[in-house]
Amino acid sequence: MKIKQAIISDFKDLILMQLTRKNKWLNSSELKHRLKEKRILDWLNEEYSITKKISSKAEFKLEILRDDIGIAEDDEYAALKMSPEEVRIREVLLYGNLLPLVHARSIIPTLTSSKGYPGLGSIGSKPLGDLIFQSKLFVKTNREFAEFTMADKSTVWGRRTHYLVRDCPLTVMEVFLSP
Repeated sequence: MKIKQAIISDFKDLILMQLTRKNKWLNSSELKHRLKEKRILDWLNEEYSITKKISSKAEFKLEILRDDIGIAEDDEYAALKMSPEEVRIREVLLYGNLLPLVHARSIIPTLTSSKGYPGLGSIGSKPLGDLIFQSKLFVKTNREFAEFTMADKSTVWGRRTHYLVRDCPLTVMEVFLSP
């Protein structure tokens, strides 16, 4: 068991240091032309909670990697249509049967936590997806897709979903490490 935990720990470190987007964000029609593998498309096009999708087939676990106030990337501010300022950055790993399946990164502006949905500031170890799919206040406005390169040079796919909650934005990026 210690060997498996060490492997997972090493894998987690590699994800955080070496997960880089290969190309520009694609819309759904561009994705259809670029990617033909049904198994990956099923994950990318999932309309419901990824947490529930994992839980339905495996033992689910969420590990918080980061949940604090910080400065996001320039393209994340552009996606939120806002000027750079401190935002809440939440990064988690979603596991199925102790295997890391999804790396998720959420960017939550302060205004969204205070005015849009105050519960965003206190979700702790609960999956953000559960909150999003349990409340009708969260409205999906757009979804984009991109390829990512991992430390071992393998390619994985991810998506970034844009939401409004009481007209306040947030984004959730999910990179599927092993769908």
